[in-house]
Amino acid sequence: MDKRLFSFSAGVSSLIIWPWLPSWDSWIPLLCLAAVGWQRRPMLACLLLGLVWAICYSHWQLNWLQYPTLFTRAQIITAQVKTVQFTNNQNTKLIVRLSHLNGQALSPKPRLLLSWNSEQTPPQVGDDMQTITQLRLPHGLHNPGTFSRSRWLLGQGVTAQGSVSGALESMPTANLIDSRTSWVNALQHSTQALVAQPWILALSIGDKSGLTADDWAMLRGLGISHLFAISGLHIGLVAGLGLLLGRLTGKRGVGVGVAVGLALAYAWLAGFSVPTQRALMMLMLWLSIMGWGRLWSGRRILLLTVALLLAVNPWWALNQGFWLSVLAVAALLLLAGWQKRTSLWRLQLGLTVLLLPLVMLFFGGLSWLSLPVNLVLIPLFTLVLIPLLLLACLLLWPAPSVAAGVFRLLDMLFSHLMNGLHNLNELASPWIWLSAQQLGLGFALLLLSLLLLPKARMLMLLPLSLIALMLLPAPKWEVRVLDVGQGLSVLVTQGKRALLYDTGNRFSSGFNMADAVILPLLRHLGITQLDYLVVSHDDQDHSGNRDYLARTLAINQQWGAWSSGQRCRAGQEASWGALELKVLWPLQITNHSNNDSCVLHISDGRVSVLLTGDIEAKAEQGLLATAQDLSAGLLLSPHHGSNSSSTLAFNQAVNPDWVVHTAGFANRWGFPSPQVVARFETQGVVQLMTAELGMVHLVAEGENWRLMQAQRPGAWYQQLNTWLQERKPLE
Repeated sequence: MDKRLFSFSAGVSSLIIWPWLPSWDSWIPLLCLAAVGWQRRPMLACLLLGLVWAICYSHWQLNWLQYPTLFTRAQIITAQVKTVQFTNNQNTKLIVRLSHLNGQALSPKPRLLLSWNSEQTPPQVGDDMQTITQLRLPHGLHNPGTFSRSRWLLGQGVTAQGSVSGALESMPTANLIDSRTSWVNALQHSTQALVAQPWILALSIGDKSGLTADDWAMLRGLGISHLFAISGLHIGLVAGLGLLLGRLTGKRGVGVGVAVGLALAYAWLAGFSVPTQRALMMLMLWLSIMGWGRLWSGRRILLLTVALLLAVNPWWALNQGFWLSVLAVAALLLLAGWQKRTSLWRLQLGLTVLLLPLVMLFFGGLSWLSLPVNLVLIPLFTLVLIPLLLLACLLLWPAPSVAAGVFRLLDMLFSHLMNGLHNLNELASPWIWLSAQQLGLGFALLLLSLLLLPKARMLMLLPLSLIALMLLPAPKWEVRVLDVGQGLSVLVTQGKRALLYDTGNRFSSGFNMADAVILPLLRHLGITQLDYLVVSHDDQDHSGNRDYLARTLAINQQWGAWSSGQRCRAGQEASWGALELKVLWPLQITNHSNNDSCVLHISDGRVSVLLTGDIEAKAEQGLLATAQDLSAGLLLSPHHGSNSSSTLAFNQAVNPDWVVHTAGFANRWGFPSPQVVARFETQGVVQLMTAELGMVHLVAEGENWRLMQAQRPGAWYQQLNTWLQERKPLE
């Protein structure tokens, strides 16, 4: 049975790595193969059944995207709010379940992620709402070493996005969810004067909007973010308290009942978020088997739980939290089998070591203080903070004065604890970011350690292959045109030396391309400082993160649009390693932002790249009039491919082999312009778009540029045709 459960789970989970989404009717031959092999090859049959279910579920959930004009005009939607996400920038995100589209009922009911851009009070969890929105594909930026938004959206069940400026009609639901809203309001009112309110709200109702960037940095640095993400750990702790209380009566049934009641109460208080739903399902299964009296091994219970969870929602396999929870339980079971004598510090040490590869892979680093800090904090949260918090929440209505006293005690405890943790994080700086090369070396060493196991000699090929790849000679220089949406940022590297041209946009919501793209990519490459940061001009989509990067990174030279830096002037030159930097434009500042863009030519004498900012036709004509050598094998199309630029004479003077259009996906200006695309097609130039490919990566090889990827890399959920391909017609 264990092997069949594992095979089914593996078949469903394979959707993580599918290069494309199989056609909707591919389940038929797979199901026939499973039926034929059920008797002789049951494991293979279960694997195929998992594949069949994952394919069918994915098409079932995505089929509504075939609705006519879904993404080309505004839609009237009726939906129920499932999740409300607040941020400390007063920006609100809603995850809603769509029931009607333009009056037509939908089945299944898809999930949408809506940005609430209104001064109205946003609806609460459980409210029904009707509004108008322009829907967008669940498209995300695509750069190595950065957050995969497309995968995260599907892991939440979200298949489209949109923005709303208010609700045409909001209908609060008078049920348990409405009671929760009243309870949450009472909790917020009771704790509003407390310094530790953000921590209390985060741990009780999952509202993390009060946590600052420094708070998140501390949680990551000490490896304790999981303590404030209400999920399996917290539900399990609460259920454990219930079982302990039940033991006092001497009756197992009472303990199970108290455990279920407390777990449901905590999950209800947390808004029945997706992680709490998963944890509740796992808990109910375990308690049911305990009550049933079956003597199943922990491994079988875990495998059955995973199989049932993936049967309910195969897309949970795309959620990192799901695997962290599952593998943490698996690690605990493994440790329990290894250790004759169990103790907290041994379990925590073993858990830390076993989950280390997963933490390194998911978060790109590790905390060397995580083990001792968790050894202290997990018992503190289990035995003191969470029980006190639950007690205060339960007393909010029947005994508010007593609840206020407990909250004041919690305020004192949290204030001293968090101040101490902040100081510890600042003094120790325990978080270590790992580059892709360091991660590869780490995994190679971990794989080599497996050779200690019997009959593991064949595994030697894996670490040796990783080490061989790391020993390959690196390119002399590379150009990466980053996927920053509607904006520009280009990274030019020689080994660990780097030049950054423009910084992408920064938005009023707090989202910015430095934290989302540039800094994660630099960490991924192991680059800790910039030799040059060139800002072409002052437009926000080019200079938005200029000052932030100057505060965050060591920068040796600042060129271009800086208040205190070297302004770009034609004729300015510098030698940078094996490369020559030449500023070709502007001749003088004219106060026309676009035409004052710093035009930079970079060459090693054989291949070159021309970075053009947002210059328009007038500046292109001025460049031609200077009679400078504009030729370059690689060109960034001026002004994102706007028809105001890329004149025929300028294109012919540059005579590129490659041109990159840095335009946002489905941008409202229609960049790159069809006329510009046609002009480059006439010249026979290979055209690349960041909106389609994600980051464009080219390597200098002799006298030519080599493109590192001819299509958007990644799994099926990161490919645009996943959302646009034909499926079974809507009925």
